[in-house]
Order: sequence, then C-alpha cells, then structure tokens
Amino acid sequence: MTNNKPVTIYLIRHGEANAAWDEDPDPGLSEKGKLQSEELKKELTQDLSSSFEAISSPLLRAQETAKPLKESLGFDLNINDTFAEIPSPGISLSERRDWLRGVFNKDVKELEEPQLKWRNSIIQSIKLIQNDTIIFTHFMVINCVVGWISNSRKFVSFHPDNCSITKIKKINGNFEILN
Repeated sequence: MTNNKPVTIYLIRHGEANAAWDEDPDPGLSEKGKLQSEELKKELTQDLSSSFEAISSPLLRAQETAKPLKESLGFDLNINDTFAEIPSPGISLSERRDWLRGVFNKDVKELEEPQLKWRNSIIQSIKLIQNDTIIFTHFMVINCVVGWISNSRKFVSFHPDNCSITKIKKINGNFEILN
C-alpha cells in the first residue's frame, strides 16, 4: 500500500573531508568538517519531525557527519550502499580527479553503465521512501536526485556545499525541491 501523506526528505552532503577524492578512497572529516557537522546538528534538531528515518552512505565522511546528530537524538543510522559516492570502477586513485571532471560535463544519457545503474538505483530508492527521512550522502548523489526532480539533462546541475541540506517534499508520488 502506498502512503499518501506528505514526506520530507533531507539530503545532507557530508562535511569537508580530510583528503581529496584522488588522495583517499574513504577519508573521514577534517576538523572543519567536524565543526560543520556540529552546526548541522543545531540546524536540523529544530526542523525535524518527531519521527524520521536516518540513512547514511557507508563512506566514513557521511557517517561522521551524522554522528553529532545521532548522539544528540539517539536514532538508528541505517547504512545503505545506494547512497554511496559515484562508482568509478577501473579508475585508479591518481586518475579519479580527471575522470570526475569529465563526468561533471556529461549529459545523463552519456553516462556509462555503472554510473547509470547507480543513478537509477538512487532514484528508485528515493521513490520508495514513505516516512520523513534524512540521508547523509555525497555531492553526486544529491545531483542525481535534484537533476531527476528538475528534469535536467545535465548530470551535474546543482552545487551543494559541505553539510548543506537539500530538502525535498514528496506528496502523492510527486517530488518538489523545497530548497
């Protein structure tokens, strides 16, 4: 049965990482990133409903971003690979930055199979959400969702800052970006 009540989805980009994407496959947060996640906790605590679900990418920087809020509110954090960073199979760490720059300028239809499957999985997962949900995730994941909702052909059409909140409303299966 489909739930027709309005649902709010909070897409949280992780705080500043302590290493670049081509330096470490799974960096934690920098000191600035840890401060950002503390500020995020203050902002989200005021906005959340009393009942929500929380999901995180399995990557350390996303989980560390969730930590202050989780410790403050005591919720369960469900780790979900769907919301991990864009897959780059066969791309060495030293080549990742240049590869990613190339992906930035692609049309969604130009994505290769691993990235297209990843994008489609994200969209399907978002469609299935039935309760207010916080998702601690990454720049490219947020771009997948925002681009899909706004019908953008560009793969990257949105530039969320570290620890930014992209709020989405789902009503009767329709999605709207609130901010």
